[in-house]
Amino acid sequence: MWRESMQAKVIVEICMGTTCYVMGSAHLAGIAARFPEAWRDCVTVRGMRCSGACQQAGQYGRAPFVRVNGKLLSEADEGKVFAAIREALNVE
Repeated sequence: MWRESMQAKVIVEICMGTTCYVMGSAHLAGIAARFPEAWRDCVTVRGMRCSGACQQAGQYGRAPFVRVNGKLLSEADEGKVFAAIREALNVE
């Protein structure tokens, strides 16, 4: 059932700007190694240049920032990223 619902490709973009890097995106850079086996062909992880979200006077929250299929996550940690991937893949 998992495989049937995971047709789409999910793109995870981790901000590698200085603030995000210091605030935790350095740890998130290796997140793909911690994915369940079923996700490995469905999810692509890549770094991105500074998203600029941290410069918007708190409008988007705080660093580190991650985009999952274009949806911006603030104060991103492994749990938030995994939850956003599950939602994008439509799995529990």
